[in-house]
Amino acid sequence: MKKLLSITLGALFIAGCASTTPESKTNVRTYGLLICQPNELCPIVTVIKNESLQDAIKIQIALNSIKHKYDIKKVVFSNGVKSHSFNVVGPTDVDFQFGSNRSRNSIIVPNHLIHDLSVNHDISMNIYTDQGVISRYILKDGVKAPIVQELQQAYKK
Repeated sequence: MKKLLSITLGALFIAGCASTTPESKTNVRTYGLLICQPNELCPIVTVIKNESLQDAIKIQIALNSIKHKYDIKKVVFSNGVKSHSFNVVGPTDVDFQFGSNRSRNSIIVPNHLIHDLSVNHDISMNIYTDQGVISRYILKDGVKAPIVQELQQAYKK
């Protein structure tokens, strides 16, 4: 009787796993850091490609700090000649993980952002917070942060 029950439960489990649909490919994420010095707070950026955003990309910014909770207000991309400013999509989400405050918020940018700024110049990403502006490069002296490649790929599609 126990063997019959075990076989039945095993068959139900396998059938349940086989009928589960795989995760949707419409939400593809790529994680990366910006160009930062060893002693600097280095924002973690997540590029989220979503088919519901036709000509735009969502970028999530996370700031991890032992000392501070940040309220992220807006993000400005600049190459010294042109600037593009983006307000955050909502209130900053702050939680405490692994002994550190994690402050997260997102912006929506157009697919053509990196093309407008031109990769012939250094490009900075300025994150405006209640604690001041955190300015880091996404392109500096020919060195590209992972976000540059993601933005270039989004523009080509």
